[in-house]
Amino acid sequence: MQKIKSFTAWSSPADHLDLQRQQVDVWRIRLDPRRDALDRLRASLSVEETQRAARFHFSTDRDRFIAAHGCLRAVLARYLHCKPGQLTFSVNPYGKPGLDDQKLEFNLSHSGGFALIAITRESRVGVDVEHIRPGISSRAIAQQYFSVPEAAELWTLPLEQREAAFFTCWTRKEAYIKAQGVGLSLPLESFDVSLTPNEPVSLRATRPDPREAARWTLFSLEVDPRYAAAVAVEGVSNGKGLEFRLWDWNTH
Repeated sequence: MQKIKSFTAWSSPADHLDLQRQQVDVWRIRLDPRRDALDRLRASLSVEETQRAARFHFSTDRDRFIAAHGCLRAVLARYLHCKPGQLTFSVNPYGKPGLDDQKLEFNLSHSGGFALIAITRESRVGVDVEHIRPGISSRAIAQQYFSVPEAAELWTLPLEQREAAFFTCWTRKEAYIKAQGVGLSLPLESFDVSLTPNEPVSLRATRPDPREAARWTLFSLEVDPRYAAAVAVEGVSNGKGLEFRLWDWNTH
């Protein structure tokens, strides 16, 4: 379990980026590009991605989907030195996308006006961002989606801390599940994450194999005051030797 609380320092990316095995890059994307930029992003999407975008009823949701997936292609193309439209994705049996014949691992999450992309080399990674919405942190939802220890801890917190703790727990669990790449075949009850504000970030326990927790590192990300976010990385005990880089992507 690692003790880093959160990362906050987002920077403009260098013109040329190389990703080493000990590095984790996370990109923050604001999903509000100008129309000409959105058109360029749309042009890079595959037929399947374009069809998925067309299913959204509201134009805001459709445009944010296009921006998120177009930026994913643009970001990955920077590392692979190709055009965004040339990328070919495959999907595992649980729906997690990957790159054919590449050693880059990546994960995309978007909520409201932000998207996050996490990228590693040869280590599984998962990321989650959630728009903090008042009134979501009910006891029934916590009991349905959190482990018994997590739900119990949540309801011992003062009322003014509970909403933030709810979304903290949610994003950490989602990041870990997404990194595992097996969807909800991984039971939500089978692992515990920390959630109390100002306490160390950790994957506290994994079941049935308690040794699994030591193979993963969780980090919190400060994206915006209205959002909670987290990333999970495989194979780095306590985050030792890991270089974390946070980049802002200019969608304009």
